[in-house]
Amino acid sequence: MQRLRTIQFTALLVFSMQPSAANPATELNWSSVHLEGMTLQLVSPKAKGDSEELHFGKGTMSATYCSGGMCTGPLTVWKIENNRLKVGYAPTEGDVLVEFTAKKLVLRHPDGKVFVYSIISQSGT
Repeated sequence: MQRLRTIQFTALLVFSMQPSAANPATELNWSSVHLEGMTLQLVSPKAKGDSEELHFGKGTMSATYCSGGMCTGPLTVWKIENNRLKVGYAPTEGDVLVEFTAKKLVLRHPDGKVFVYSIISQSGT
């Protein structure tokens, strides 16, 4: 019985030490994030072999999307408005900031999908 309790305690301890996932219902304020000069790389969700990289300049964003050996690199505008990241010339509701750390940024799109990006470079902060 003592061994079972030790195993349960150890399992509880290990589980509690794991980093918690972002709560998709959370909404953080964009004021803590300095996007200008930041480069992000999509971690998930993405299909095998696909990649997405976003670079935020002063008011413009370059995006490189690769799939099936073909890449495209559009340039568009971005802004933070009403605590939402809005991208493009006809922005919709915008993305909600769910989590922000030194190494990752998590967004929730208006359709509810959650996207995780690693921060691969950050300048101008």
